[in-house]
Amino acid sequence: MRIQIIGPGAMGTLLGGLLKLKGHDVGLRGRTAPTGAAGTLRVTLPDNWLLIDGCQRLGPESPADEPDLIIMTLGRHHMHALRRPDLARVIGTGDCPIAVFNADPVEMERLAVPPERLRHCISLLCAVKLQDDDVELMTPAPVLLHEKSPLLAGLFKQLAGFGFRSVAVDDAGPFLSSLLLAQLLFLPVAMCNTTLACFLSFPEGRELAHLMLEEGISAMQRAGLSMAALPAMDPRELMARIEKKPESWSGSGALPDRSYNPVLQSMLRGRPTEAAQVNKKIVDIASSAGLHLTWNWRILQKAGRVSGVGFFQNPGDLLRSLA
Repeated sequence: MRIQIIGPGAMGTLLGGLLKLKGHDVGLRGRTAPTGAAGTLRVTLPDNWLLIDGCQRLGPESPADEPDLIIMTLGRHHMHALRRPDLARVIGTGDCPIAVFNADPVEMERLAVPPERLRHCISLLCAVKLQDDDVELMTPAPVLLHEKSPLLAGLFKQLAGFGFRSVAVDDAGPFLSSLLLAQLLFLPVAMCNTTLACFLSFPEGRELAHLMLEEGISAMQRAGLSMAALPAMDPRELMARIEKKPESWSGSGALPDRSYNPVLQSMLRGRPTEAAQVNKKIVDIASSAGLHLTWNWRILQKAGRVSGVGFFQNPGDLLRSLA
């Protein structure tokens, strides 16, 4: 199958490399000028590492054969910055399916992605891009959730040997609402230069996470947006655990591991993050429903502090600055 991946960040590079290993013709389309054949990709899995040759590098203007499938793995901020003509030029006028990961459905409408070609997908995993051709999967049991499609079901099933689980659903919308809530925690965790397990090992981290998730859930309910339980990384399950078993976090993950979320990866590289699109989205949802959010709004206002002053020492330091 000829597959074009738009957005070869950590997630795109990971998927592209693994699908190439399965015999597919993969092109990685990014913003930089094309360099022809991409050198050797190194993909590190939780229990193995792989070297992969043959993925093609494509720039935004590079001609490419009509693919059988387009996979978009752009961050929310990159998607928000896209213009309709630019995307139309990249996806072409063919009829191949377009699998879009972790995207706001409103953005897909704004960009006029043909509904008959669109397939919403969700990645429930953590991947870290160390260098252009080096990516590491940190999640031992990654999940790819997708709207029902024989093509996607067959394709993602091929990744089972790498530890992936594929879940098909009729409508990804309620799951995308839950994903948005889970992503709310990316920003405070990143502002402390740490990972989620370490962040939640602090009582102040658990308090702040509970406050932000509680606000987000209230906003979704007030706005009448349905949520579905994610098969991994579910925010309501996390909030229930914080309420009922807070001691389960104490002493575990006291030191950060390598599971840096996308916001922290961008911060460490001095690049724009998707935090504004994630956290502002929930604030806008609440505002439209007549609900004022305190903690999510405050954390968004503090986001610029990291680039100007530096990371917060720990979740307690962050929570005190917000109070």
